Amino acid sequence: MRIGLIAERYIDGDLDFNFFQMSRWLSDYSQQGCDLLCFGESFAHGFEALCWQQKHDIRIALTQADKRIQQLAKVARENETGIGFGYIEREGRKLFSSYMVISSRGDLLFNFRRVSPGWKTSAADSGIYLEGSSYDCFQLNGKTIGAAICGDLWHDDLLLKFNAQPSELLLWPLYVSYTPEYWYGGERDAYAQRVASLNRPVLMINSISDPPDQAFGGAYVFDSGRISQELPLGQSGILIFES
Repeated sequence: MRIGLIAERYIDGDLDFNFFQMSRWLSDYSQQGCDLLCFGESFAHGFEALCWQQKHDIRIALTQADKRIQQLAKVARENETGIGFGYIEREGRKLFSSYMVISSRGDLLFNFRRVSPGWKTSAADSGIYLEGSSYDCFQLNGKTIGAAICGDLWHDDLLLKFNAQPSELLLWPLYVSYTPEYWYGGERDAYAQRVASLNRPVLMINSISDPPDQAFGGAYVFDSGRISQELPLGQSGILIFES
């Protein structure tokens, strides 16, 4: 099994551009033998796309059956490559920070809703902006795979729940805006140690965004406290994990 972790640029609030980026990677990388291409947290919308005004945020959020997602699923099917991406999900008038995985046949394989509250501001209506409660996994080529989104793994009680999850590896899409200097000054090792207790590969995917709250990309495979693979922060591109 080959999973591509993609550090790529998005534009906050520009869904057309962000979906184009994902479709382009599916088309351009279809001959490289990847079973799944994974993008970062909220890649479809951009991490700063929400303004915490209900009317606006509900309008731009996507249902699982949105036409953009359906078109992306078509591209995945045509290129026989699965895709995972973060997005702001709408179910009725409820909003979630979610991560969707579409199979190489264009089917919805997995939809995980962030279980920690750090994706929203204190001004967010607690009845609209919600967290999930499921720790389900999905199957890909005989492997059991789970997902956590950003701050999910920085809460001790939630980390215990992920530790009890029967996954063999964990996708960790996130958004971090550390400068490369700060990251390599100690944060990289702190992230590796934070997930050491999971005792399974943890695949971190960060995106690239524009100033002022600039994210610098990068992708990592953490395994039992070690950094086993690295696409350095500050670089765009793809890191291939094989299992």
